[in-house]
Amino acid sequence: MPNGPTQGGVSKVHPRVRTWLVPACHPMKTDFPASELPPIKRRLASLRHLDLRRHSIDELVERVHELLEGQPLRCLTLAPGRLLYRGILCEALPARLADVSYPPAERVHHDQRANRAGAPMFYCSATWHPPFFEAHVQPGDGIVISRWQTQQPLRILSFGYADNCADDPHSDREKALRYALAQLPAETRELAAFLTRTFTRNVADDNRHHYRLSIAVAEACQLGQAFDGLLYPSAAMASPAHNLALHPSCLDAGKLTLDYVEHLRVHHVSPDTDVLDVRSLNIARTAGPDGRLHWQGRPGNWVLREGSTATDCWLQNGEWRCN
Repeated sequence: MPNGPTQGGVSKVHPRVRTWLVPACHPMKTDFPASELPPIKRRLASLRHLDLRRHSIDELVERVHELLEGQPLRCLTLAPGRLLYRGILCEALPARLADVSYPPAERVHHDQRANRAGAPMFYCSATWHPPFFEAHVQPGDGIVISRWQTQQPLRILSFGYADNCADDPHSDREKALRYALAQLPAETRELAAFLTRTFTRNVADDNRHHYRLSIAVAEACQLGQAFDGLLYPSAAMASPAHNLALHPSCLDAGKLTLDYVEHLRVHHVSPDTDVLDVRSLNIARTAGPDGRLHWQGRPGNWVLREGSTATDCWLQNGEWRCN
């Protein structure tokens, strides 16, 4: 599976997809009464049993602050040149760079995994395939995949073990995460599993209140101040694909810039959703000073080497010449 534009307009994605829920975390069995449990275990137990319908995000932020106080997590530094991918279901070609970037505040109508309504976030993935599954594509859908490149180091907060898993669409997420979790010190595993489960919960229109807790975690992590973003496993894939929620200030400060935008059509999704057949329709590699995307009117093609350029060459009198 390519991590770039499609060859001859066709690409196939072959991850095995099945429903998987992170096992619920439960307090360690003990003969001590709850009041004598270590503070971290008491706080985890309390958060697990909350009815999120009855608590505001602000209330949950306070509880998460208490939970995270003094607890070791992991800060990753993404070096300049790292490629990230973002997908948006789209039938018409987006006209401007702003159309494929983070949305304006007035268009964020609902709470999302790491942001409240009215507070945009830039969601992306570390590889090319997760955006298709995050968008829940179906045959006939049009989707725009944009590729972005880091220009400055990004400080990314990880919950401690998902970043140890290979971003392989053929891997088993449950097995990979379980193995990675076992590599953590025993005293940090329960917190890491809780935070990861919070960010991989399947949320639909009828249980959107579950986003309140993941939003509280994101706000407690002070994105845009202490960190540029969060890394967490995809909630839509059977493999531990790496998703990121980046604060819009990353783009405003030029830490992340557009590499290309590709418009594709989904032609086939297998019944068990383990194969996607997509065809490239159009590609834009630049935007003008006014922010308008320059669509080339042709499908994208494979890129042999990142950052390479192409020129014409020919054989003349037994000698190869290039422009």
